[in-house]
Amino acid sequence: MSAQETDEPRLSAFALARRLVSGLVALARLEVQHGLQEVGGMLAQARGAMLLFGIALGLVFAALISFTVFFILLIAALLGWPGWLVSLIVTFLLLGIAGFLGWRGVRKVKFGPPEETMASVREEVAWAKRLIRRG
Repeated sequence: MSAQETDEPRLSAFALARRLVSGLVALARLEVQHGLQEVGGMLAQARGAMLLFGIALGLVFAALISFTVFFILLIAALLGWPGWLVSLIVTFLLLGIAGFLGWRGVRKVKFGPPEETMASVREEVAWAKRLIRRG
């Protein structure tokens, strides 16, 4: 027998199980804490990436505006019409296209309750009623 074995009292199975459970709980807490820290780091990186993406999107939008102005000036020069008239025509054309696409998009949106979920809930209620009747 070693000196260590004689100094420590023997623990009951209940005490050992309690120690094991408390150790597992502590380990789970540490893992959750570590996971939260990792997610926080990922969110900080994503925030920076979204900022860069937003700036890039703003620059693309500015480039589209610039191209539209170029297109208007090109048409005005080719047709010999005043720039304001071509600008007005292009503006109404773009608004018409946007309105048409918006109308098509609204028609495709489906409003109402989720049909599959409602059917699933009905089946579960019917199953529960059958189970209650049997018991």
